[in-house]
Amino acid sequence: MSDRNEIVIFVLLAGAAWWFLHDDPEAEVRDAHQELAQLLSKAESAAGSAMIINARILQNMFADSCDVIGDAEMLVGRYTPEEMASTIIRVQGIFLSIDLTFHELAIEFPAADDAIAKFTAVLVGQVQMEGQEEVGETRAVISRMRKVEDTWLFAEFRLAQVVEN
Repeated sequence: MSDRNEIVIFVLLAGAAWWFLHDDPEAEVRDAHQELAQLLSKAESAAGSAMIINARILQNMFADSCDVIGDAEMLVGRYTPEEMASTIIRVQGIFLSIDLTFHELAIEFPAADDAIAKFTAVLVGQVQMEGQEEVGETRAVISRMRKVEDTWLFAEFRLAQVVEN
Protein backbone atom coordinates (compact mmCIF):
# COMPACT_ATOMS: atom_id res chain seq x y z
CA MET A 1 0.00 0.00 0.00
CA SER A 2 1.39 3.39 -0.92
CA ASP A 3 1.97 6.23 1.53
CA ARG A 4 -0.78 8.21 -0.18
CA ASN A 5 -3.37 5.44 0.34
CA GLU A 6 -2.34 5.13 3.99
CA ILE A 7 -2.82 8.88 4.50
CA VAL A 8 -6.26 8.80 2.84
CA ILE A 9 -7.33 5.83 4.99
CA PHE A 10 -6.02 7.56 8.13
CA VAL A 11 -7.91 10.77 7.31
CA LEU A 12 -11.11 8.81 6.62
CA LEU A 13 -10.80 6.85 9.88
CA ALA A 14 -10.06 10.02 11.86
CA GLY A 15 -13.08 11.73 10.28
CA ALA A 16 -15.33 8.78 11.04
CA ALA A 17 -14.10 8.65 14.66
CA TRP A 18 -14.73 12.37 15.07
CA TRP A 19 -18.22 12.01 13.56
CA PHE A 20 -19.22 9.19 15.92
CA LEU A 21 -17.62 10.63 19.05
CA HIS A 22 -18.47 14.30 18.53
CA ASP A 23 -21.21 15.61 20.79
CA ASP A 24 -24.13 16.97 18.81
CA PRO A 25 -26.29 19.08 21.17
CA GLU A 26 -29.31 18.96 18.88
CA ALA A 27 -29.17 15.16 18.69
CA GLU A 28 -28.77 14.92 22.47
CA VAL A 29 -31.81 17.16 23.07
CA ARG A 30 -33.84 15.30 20.44
CA ASP A 31 -32.88 11.93 22.00
CA ALA A 32 -33.85 13.18 25.48
CA HIS A 33 -37.31 14.14 24.19
CA GLN A 34 -37.72 10.77 22.48
CA GLU A 35 -36.69 8.95 25.66
CA LEU A 36 -39.11 11.06 27.73
CA ALA A 37 -42.01 10.22 25.39
CA GLN A 38 -41.14 6.51 25.65
CA LEU A 39 -40.97 6.65 29.45
CA LEU A 40 -44.28 8.51 29.68
CA SER A 41 -45.96 5.94 27.46
CA LYS A 42 -47.32 2.81 29.10
CA ALA A 43 -48.17 -0.57 27.63
CA GLU A 44 -51.36 -2.21 28.88
CA SER A 45 -49.26 -5.12 30.12
CA ALA A 46 -46.71 -2.91 31.93
CA ALA A 47 -45.45 -4.50 35.13
CA GLY A 48 -45.08 -2.58 38.37
CA SER A 49 -41.37 -3.29 38.43
CA ALA A 50 -40.96 -1.60 35.03
CA MET A 51 -42.70 1.51 36.38
CA ILE A 52 -40.28 1.60 39.36
CA ILE A 53 -37.29 1.39 37.00
CA ASN A 54 -38.82 4.10 34.80
CA ALA A 55 -39.31 6.33 37.86
CA ARG A 56 -35.59 6.03 38.65
CA ILE A 57 -34.67 6.93 35.06
CA LEU A 58 -37.16 9.83 35.04
CA GLN A 59 -35.64 11.35 38.20
CA ASN A 60 -32.34 11.70 36.37
CA MET A 61 -33.93 13.57 33.45
CA PHE A 62 -35.04 16.68 35.37
CA ALA A 63 -33.19 19.69 36.73
CA ASP A 64 -33.26 20.46 40.47
CA SER A 65 -36.40 22.45 39.77
CA CYS A 66 -38.79 21.84 36.87
CA ASP A 67 -41.76 24.11 36.21
CA VAL A 68 -44.93 23.00 34.47
CA ILE A 69 -46.88 26.01 33.21
CA GLY A 70 -50.13 26.17 31.27
CA ASP A 71 -53.73 25.14 31.24
CA ALA A 72 -53.33 21.59 32.61
CA GLU A 73 -54.35 22.51 36.18
CA MET A 74 -53.70 19.01 37.51
CA LEU A 75 -50.03 19.25 36.48
CA VAL A 76 -49.12 22.92 36.94
CA GLY A 77 -46.44 23.58 39.54
CA ARG A 78 -42.77 23.52 40.44
CA TYR A 79 -41.31 20.07 41.00
CA THR A 80 -38.12 18.44 42.24
CA PRO A 81 -36.95 15.46 40.13
CA GLU A 82 -38.45 13.07 42.69
CA GLU A 83 -41.79 14.91 42.71
CA MET A 84 -41.84 14.97 38.91
CA ALA A 85 -41.29 11.21 38.68
CA SER A 86 -43.91 10.59 41.36
CA THR A 87 -46.45 12.80 39.58
CA ILE A 88 -45.81 11.01 36.28
CA ILE A 89 -46.26 7.57 37.87
CA ARG A 90 -49.47 8.78 39.59
CA VAL A 91 -50.90 10.06 36.28
CA GLN A 92 -49.87 6.83 34.52
CA GLY A 93 -51.87 4.94 37.18
CA ILE A 94 -55.07 6.49 35.82
CA PHE A 95 -54.50 4.76 32.48
CA LEU A 96 -54.44 1.14 31.34
CA SER A 97 -52.30 2.24 28.41
CA ILE A 98 -50.72 5.44 27.13
CA ASP A 99 -49.19 6.17 23.74
CA LEU A 100 -47.42 9.53 23.80
CA THR A 101 -45.67 10.87 20.73
CA PHE A 102 -43.90 14.15 20.02
CA HIS A 103 -44.22 15.67 16.53
CA GLU A 104 -42.60 18.58 14.67
CA LEU A 105 -39.78 19.00 17.20
CA ALA A 106 -37.94 22.30 16.54
CA ILE A 107 -34.90 23.01 18.72
CA GLU A 108 -33.18 26.35 19.40
CA PHE A 109 -30.08 27.10 21.48
CA PRO A 110 -30.23 30.60 23.05
CA ALA A 111 -26.96 29.71 24.87
CA ALA A 112 -24.54 26.77 24.82
CA ASP A 113 -26.10 25.28 27.96
CA ASP A 114 -29.73 26.21 27.21
CA ALA A 115 -32.11 24.53 24.75
CA ILE A 116 -35.70 25.34 23.85
CA ALA A 117 -37.78 22.78 22.00
CA LYS A 118 -41.19 23.44 20.47
CA PHE A 119 -43.33 20.47 19.52
CA THR A 120 -46.78 18.95 19.44
CA ALA A 121 -47.50 16.20 21.96
CA VAL A 122 -50.21 13.68 21.10
CA LEU A 123 -51.53 11.39 23.82
CA VAL A 124 -53.85 8.47 23.19
CA GLY A 125 -54.76 6.48 26.27
CA GLN A 126 -57.21 4.03 27.69
CA VAL A 127 -58.61 5.17 31.04
CA GLN A 128 -59.06 2.68 33.89
CA MET A 129 -62.80 3.17 34.34
CA GLU A 130 -65.94 1.28 33.53
CA GLY A 131 -65.98 0.85 29.78
CA GLN A 132 -62.25 1.56 29.59
CA GLU A 133 -62.84 4.77 27.68
CA GLU A 134 -60.21 5.82 25.14
CA VAL A 135 -59.10 9.43 25.37
CA GLY A 136 -56.98 11.56 23.10
CA GLU A 137 -55.38 14.90 23.66
CA THR A 138 -53.08 17.15 21.65
CA ARG A 139 -50.97 19.87 23.23
CA ALA A 140 -48.54 22.45 21.94
CA VAL A 141 -45.49 22.22 24.20
CA ILE A 142 -42.41 24.34 24.71
CA SER A 143 -39.75 22.66 26.81
CA ARG A 144 -36.59 24.21 28.17
CA MET A 145 -33.54 22.13 28.94
CA ARG A 146 -30.35 23.09 30.75
CA LYS A 147 -27.01 21.38 30.33
CA VAL A 148 -25.68 20.48 33.77
CA GLU A 149 -22.40 18.58 34.06
CA ASP A 150 -22.58 17.44 30.41
CA THR A 151 -26.18 16.20 30.73
CA TRP A 152 -29.27 17.86 29.26
CA LEU A 153 -31.99 18.14 31.94
CA PHE A 154 -35.61 19.26 31.57
CA ALA A 155 -36.22 22.51 33.48
CA GLU A 156 -39.58 23.73 32.17
CA PHE A 157 -42.64 22.71 30.18
CA ARG A 158 -45.21 25.19 28.84
CA LEU A 159 -48.42 23.45 27.81
CA ALA A 160 -51.21 24.82 25.66
CA GLN A 161 -54.33 23.15 24.33
CA VAL A 162 -54.30 22.86 20.54
CA VAL A 163 -57.43 24.34 19.01
CA GLU A 164 -58.75 21.95 16.38
CA ASN A 165 -60.38 23.30 13.23
